[in-house]
Amino acid sequence: MAKDPNYALAYVGLAEYYAVLGDYTYVPYSETNPKVKTYATRALAIDETHAEGHALLAIAYDSDWDWAAAAREFERALELNPNLSRTHVLYGYHFDDLGNIEQALMHFRRAVELEPLNLNANDNLAGEYLSSRQYDHVIEYEKKTLEIDPTCAPAHQRLGVAYRFMGKYDLWLEEWEKAARLNNDPEDLALVKAVSQEYAKSGFRGAMKRLVALQEEQVKRIYIDPEWIAGNYALLGGKDRAFVWLEKGYAQKSGFLPSIKSAPLFDSLRSDPRFPDLPKRMGLPQ
Repeated sequence: MAKDPNYALAYVGLAEYYAVLGDYTYVPYSETNPKVKTYATRALAIDETHAEGHALLAIAYDSDWDWAAAAREFERALELNPNLSRTHVLYGYHFDDLGNIEQALMHFRRAVELEPLNLNANDNLAGEYLSSRQYDHVIEYEKKTLEIDPTCAPAHQRLGVAYRFMGKYDLWLEEWEKAARLNNDPEDLALVKAVSQEYAKSGFRGAMKRLVALQEEQVKRIYIDPEWIAGNYALLGGKDRAFVWLEKGYAQKSGFLPSIKSAPLFDSLRSDPRFPDLPKRMGLPQ
């Protein structure tokens, strides 16, 4: 019974659940990632040839900042099944963390080629175009995603982020509110309403100041990834506060911190002499 392949499939399902839980709830990756690793390992103990099990173990290693172990597991996953869209999505994130945008885009594009109607694949390809500062492509692919499913909250969220970088702040807030409503997230909805009110009164800088103040209040009640607050301070030009929150993220092993290599949020910090030390401590390529 222990070697029943259905058990392997169940463990993979549990690993997948915990792999994405931190993306959709206020739960830190430090709590969910050990469970990803546990369930993926159990699945592979039953069936070592389960490609998605290797891909999920790989992404767990990425969250532990063990980049070499992650690469080995991703290569094993592709050796077993090179045509699994989910593996290419996760491998794309691996290369994004390493700052290799070209390889990341290659895998995200392959994921979409394999499953053109897969909302997650399309949304993540748009996300990589965000990392490469190709905001028009972000909009193009998120609109394609929303043609498939207009209720896809992550697509609205990322579309809003692209609009913010393009200086289209009304559209940023509009898409953010759509995402919060679709997610039925009262915390996020309260945040976007307060930020929108401040934007109407004092413009973008005022809205961003209100946003980081509210996020620092939220941290007292729920888990907010420090990288998000650091990024918003960086957008404001508040470098010292950005580095304070980046250090908090490092101490907590933030699930989103590896994106500092490529995320446009941190472009204003890249020339600061304090910046290179953080990815170096995380073992990321220099």
